[in-house]
Amino acid sequence: MSDPPPRPPSTPRAGLFRRIYLTFILTVVGFAALVALAVLSLSDHYDAAWVEAVDVAVAAREDELARALADPPALARLLQTLAAELDLRVAVRDPEGNHLAGDPETRTPRGRGGRGGRNPRHLARLQRGEPIVQRGDRDPALAFGIFAADGTLAAVLNLDTGDRGAARTRQLALALLGLLLALALGAWPLARSLTRRLARLEQGAGRIAAGELGHRVPADHDGDELERLGHAFNDMAAQLEAMLRGQRALLTNVSHELRTPVARMRVLVELLGERLAGAPDPEHPVAVRLRRGIGELAEDLLELEGLISDLLTSGRLDLAGGPALQRTRAELLPLLTRVGARVGARVRCDPDLVAEVDLVLVERLLANLLHNARRACPEGQVDLTAAREGAALVLAVEDEGPGIAPADRAQIFDPFTRLDAARARDQGGVGLGLYLCRQIAQAHGGTICAEDRRDGARGARLAVWLPLAADPSPPHPTAAAP
Repeated sequence: MSDPPPRPPSTPRAGLFRRIYLTFILTVVGFAALVALAVLSLSDHYDAAWVEAVDVAVAAREDELARALADPPALARLLQTLAAELDLRVAVRDPEGNHLAGDPETRTPRGRGGRGGRNPRHLARLQRGEPIVQRGDRDPALAFGIFAADGTLAAVLNLDTGDRGAARTRQLALALLGLLLALALGAWPLARSLTRRLARLEQGAGRIAAGELGHRVPADHDGDELERLGHAFNDMAAQLEAMLRGQRALLTNVSHELRTPVARMRVLVELLGERLAGAPDPEHPVAVRLRRGIGELAEDLLELEGLISDLLTSGRLDLAGGPALQRTRAELLPLLTRVGARVGARVRCDPDLVAEVDLVLVERLLANLLHNARRACPEGQVDLTAAREGAALVLAVEDEGPGIAPADRAQIFDPFTRLDAARARDQGGVGLGLYLCRQIAQAHGGTICAEDRRDGARGARLAVWLPLAADPSPPHPTAAAP
């Protein structure tokens, strides 16, 4: 049993881990402190001990309050003293709830049966000498009975805390808002840094996945975990680029080395053909079979030469890219006429249409498209058109063949891809022609696609979009040369 693969060395916890961990801890601690503050603020005021203290202070002045009922100025002064002593709002009302003295804004305990002294249950408790304490959403309101000399309820003393409870509530709300704002401001740089760098990694990974193996994600060598992830992406892209470049270079070199033996074989085939032509009996069955075999061998060698040429051109575009183009500003009609005549295609092009392209590569592109179109419809009509559409040059080849299914229109431009109807060996092609067309179009900054014919007829349309020439100088005089 083989040993398991070695585990990669563990990565020490860096700045990103600490930032996330400390942000979480500080958030929890901050909210815990806020909850504790709220509990203390609501529980350490106006409890039973406070009510007992107020009851004692009121009981100490009960007789004085009863005597002052007959003297309104003295009652007012006494209520001011009591309010200052207890730090409360104080008012005196009669048993029916009518204001007699003190602060008229002082609240009275409310009940189901009415307001203040009008509540029968409150009146009964006050007549028994029991204070009334009511707690609700606001701070408590208290009521004490003031009795006459004969023991009857003469008035009601009301006390409350005023607006201090609402002020405390506002302060608590402001404290909560301040803490949330501080937490938001503290977490914003972390969240923004994470999302920005993750978006940068996502964009870089997408470009690498799309084939831009030369793209690198910006990353700091001394950064945190995300920076190291960016370096890992860059290393992966570099290794993939080196591997693919090595494979392409090997394929290009092998293809180049095959040209010499193929050329020798073609020379040998031509010599054998000449010898057979000068044979004493050219119609002898053996001579006929040899002549037919030599002809098939010549066709195979011609196809092999085309494959080698495609591989060399593809390797040149892969390894060199855009700088490998030899652009020439030229009129397109002579080029299209010459290429279309090879397969009997009908050419439609404006005589004054000019583009700045690599003439050799564009001719190769059109030759591949026309060859495929003629193979799809040996007896039908093939059209080659060139037109200006906005700032682009559109080269299109249309045929009357069976067409291309929508599901196959993207994959036909992949290397070594052939549709089911074209996989028979006697129909030729190894699946490099359209791939090379896509490479040539992309090297010019354009695109290529397969679509339905514009007139709705049966067949296929392959269109190439290339940028037009922007230089108004006269066209190259050798544009019509082979």
